[in-house]
Amino acid sequence: MTIKTGLNGHRSNIRILFLGQCIQYGYDGVSCYSTYPNVAASILTAQFPSFRFKFDFKYLYHPTGLKAILQHRLPLTSPDLAVITLPAMFAATHWRVNMIYQIAPELVDTARTFMRKVQAKVKGVATTALGRDTLIDKTFAVQPPLTLDKYEHLVEEALCYAKQISSCRIILLGAGRFNDDTVEDYAIHSPELWSSVNRMVVRLGARLNLPVIDMQDALTEHGGEVFISNNHKFSEFGHEVVGREVALVLSAQLRMLMLDQSSMANL
Repeated sequence: MTIKTGLNGHRSNIRILFLGQCIQYGYDGVSCYSTYPNVAASILTAQFPSFRFKFDFKYLYHPTGLKAILQHRLPLTSPDLAVITLPAMFAATHWRVNMIYQIAPELVDTARTFMRKVQAKVKGVATTALGRDTLIDKTFAVQPPLTLDKYEHLVEEALCYAKQISSCRIILLGAGRFNDDTVEDYAIHSPELWSSVNRMVVRLGARLNLPVIDMQDALTEHGGEVFISNNHKFSEFGHEVVGREVALVLSAQLRMLMLDQSSMANL
């Protein structure tokens, strides 16, 4: 966090990284401006009008590439705060992953983004109307769903490494609630799996002393209105609910950053 002093007092440049899946970019029924990162961004901008925020959005395609993404992204952009979304999908369904993604996920992300634009242009639709996979993904080997132990190991290894190379404050976003009305087909179709992944994220946060947004708890007071019909994707209202929770935690972490900065200035 860079502090600048002006006529109106302290000015802070705050960089926040959102590392997640397609759900943070928007899709049919939810525009990119209505997704939970943008909801949180709007709340923070209004709450801290004297701060200059820079919001960075990166795609986490699979946990096998998480360490490599953090290794590249944290030194490159030096975010003050990072929100990492860890959904149940990685443990529920098969995924197309290859060695290139595990070594250089940013390269694959750039190629996928370009291919999505090409496919959208050819089909005459918006990129948000496309499915998850691109033509590039179809060249990757299909991997089975991650076991919970493997999922936890990959994330913990990446987070421990991130702590070594960066002072960025990391926030974990747990798995959302299972939608009983979904018609999507998964290798493991179980509400208990969604709960297990969320508990895994909460457990990791406690072990590594990282704040966690408990998605199961945040959504428990709401019904099916938080989902798009027959789908696990959040509705616009669901994004609003999650965005408020994300903003609440980011706000608390931001205030802690301010206290740390103030303490250092008084030394």
